Amino acid sequence: MLLPIFLMLLLTFVQALLPGMYLSKQVGSANQMGPRDDLPPPSRELGRAQRALANLHETLPVFLTLALLSLILGEQGWLSLLGAWVFLLGRVAHIFCYMRGLSPWRSYAFGLACLGLAAMVIPLVPHLWS
Repeated sequence: MLLPIFLMLLLTFVQALLPGMYLSKQVGSANQMGPRDDLPPPSRELGRAQRALANLHETLPVFLTLALLSLILGEQGWLSLLGAWVFLLGRVAHIFCYMRGLSPWRSYAFGLACLGLAAMVIPLVPHLWS
């Protein structure tokens, strides 16, 4: 379970760099390092990178909570691990589809990631009553 957690955090770090990269491309490094009070509207790429990162911030805490509960409760069986890998794969596909504007594939990738979360929940359910 540690490898999917580590890779998900690595993906989060890389994805967090994308808006800054696109902002520098749009307004230049000097303007990006300033107070950013009078920035122009975001470019298409910058807007997509910002929205994709915000979307990741909605599901990352759920993934990390489920992954840590799996570790703490000793539920690192095949279903938990499969769920973690499916979530990671879904999130990688989601950022790719989001940045390329691939609809409805972006929604399918998000759904795949949600299926991964559901798979991670199933082994934890018996612990609700223990």
